[in-house]
Amino acid sequence: MDENVVIPFPQNAFESDNTDQVTGVEKSVYQTLENINALFEKFEDYTGPDQRFTENWNEFRGLVYRQIKESKCIKSEAAQDFPSREASLKVYFETITSTLKEKDFSYCAWEIVRKEILHTLKFILDVNSNVKFLR
Repeated sequence: MDENVVIPFPQNAFESDNTDQVTGVEKSVYQTLENINALFEKFEDYTGPDQRFTENWNEFRGLVYRQIKESKCIKSEAAQDFPSREASLKVYFETITSTLKEKDFSYCAWEIVRKEILHTLKFILDVNSNVKFLR
């Protein structure tokens, strides 16, 4: 990679100070999974450099899709703090998408996206063990 791309991480979308904010965090996690799925849907027929990569790619997409399906009831729950969390996530995923487009969907661009998504999912798992559908 010739250059570093800075994509500000929306940490505030996944943190809670009290139990009243847990639903907002759960909705943020759900929204993140939906955003990841939407990003990858654009490249549904993507095949990687080899069979193993393609199998891993498809397995990951299947896991994300299953989590979305199994937890979609969270969408109907109310959370006063969710709009601000949702706005942060929107900017984050728009920036990721812009990076892909600016770099012409190159290997480098996908590597940036891969690292961002891994960082996001790791943060969610490390900080939010109390999220219902992650248990």
